[in-house]
Amino acid sequence: MSKLFYHITKSNLIKDNLVLFMGNSLGAFFTFLFHFYMGRKLGPEDYGALGAILALIYLFTIPLTTIQTSIAKFTAIFKSERKYKEIHYLHKASTRKLLIFGIISTFIFLSLSGLIANYLHISLTPLLILSLYITFSFLLYINRGLLQGLQKFNKFSKNLVFEGLIKLVFGITLIFFGFKLNGAVGAIVFALISAFLISVYQLRDIIKHKIKKFNSNVIYRYTIPVLIALMMLTAFYSLDLLLVKHFFVDERAGYYAAVSLLGKVVFFGSMPITQVMFPKVNELYHRKKKSKNILYKSGLMVLAFSLPIIAIYFLFSRSIIKLLYGELYLEASNLLGWFAVIMTLFSLIYLISFYNLSINKKNFLYILGLFNILEIILIYIFHETLIQVVSILTILMLVLALIMFLKTVLIKDGKTKYNNSSL
Repeated sequence: MSKLFYHITKSNLIKDNLVLFMGNSLGAFFTFLFHFYMGRKLGPEDYGALGAILALIYLFTIPLTTIQTSIAKFTAIFKSERKYKEIHYLHKASTRKLLIFGIISTFIFLSLSGLIANYLHISLTPLLILSLYITFSFLLYINRGLLQGLQKFNKFSKNLVFEGLIKLVFGITLIFFGFKLNGAVGAIVFALISAFLISVYQLRDIIKHKIKKFNSNVIYRYTIPVLIALMMLTAFYSLDLLLVKHFFVDERAGYYAAVSLLGKVVFFGSMPITQVMFPKVNELYHRKKKSKNILYKSGLMVLAFSLPIIAIYFLFSRSIIKLLYGELYLEASNLLGWFAVIMTLFSLIYLISFYNLSINKKNFLYILGLFNILEIILIYIFHETLIQVVSILTILMLVLALIMFLKTVLIKDGKTKYNNSSL
């Protein structure tokens, strides 16, 4: 035990994973309490509507996670060279540009909200509330990208915890006062704004440095493949919710949203592993050192986290559904274990995708795009039951995970040079 403890304390990969895992887990715990409370108080019909709204948020996080990933990558590079003046410029320039972009995006969303409400069969008001989410979300993800790239995982973790806690407290409060679905969405928006304000305080040391400009075109060139990758990855766990909400009656959409959320415990719980791996691989790649060992260790960590959850979900599915959501949702209990399998496979796909992005490999994007198209086509054709939808996702994720892993194994490790002349 003493040797194991010594290895953990001396290994930055393991130590940083533990720090971010603990923060992410606690933040996710508050978020899932929020959803379990909403599932019971809103009922299957309104909770199905909330699930569809969450799917919209997942899709909207595509450009947000792109921003965070790109900023984290170049912050990690600047950190390795101790160029903190450039990091300050990166922060200031990104904030200025994306504030404008966020305001424009808000107006675009408002103009489309009527059409979205009609397609999803929900009222317009929660979408109007959700529009407040957009501008501040751009700013928050800039700041989280800096925290990730600087490998300030302790502060990053605290930010996630505060967001989850604020969401839970305000969600319960607004539901208590009778705001129902609008209150649930309002709590999500308020929690994000609060997390942004906290992140500004957490980055106060960066703005103490003077600003040094650099050619930022390299960042925008890198952003394009990241954006495409995240669009495709997010589509895997968002499009199914939107399609189910469109094709199924409200109660069944609510059942699906409930088990889908529980399945995402695997993905969001293991996401810190990818977030820790990404800047570390970037730094090694920038120094032309081998990095596959970090990928393999990270993959084993994902499996170590996921496999126990799969077993628990299969063995105690009815008890878990009844405890967390109530008897109204028991009809979907047979889907719970399979959702854990789906999200385990997806978590590995997500990890491998970000490893490829960190070493500037982009060919995998064609594979992701093909499987996105297959998901949409197959669900449009086969959607008579929820079991059909889950079966489609299971097969697609299994095949995709195998292809991605084999393709990545064949990549030469530490051989490709990184061109940083524009920095």
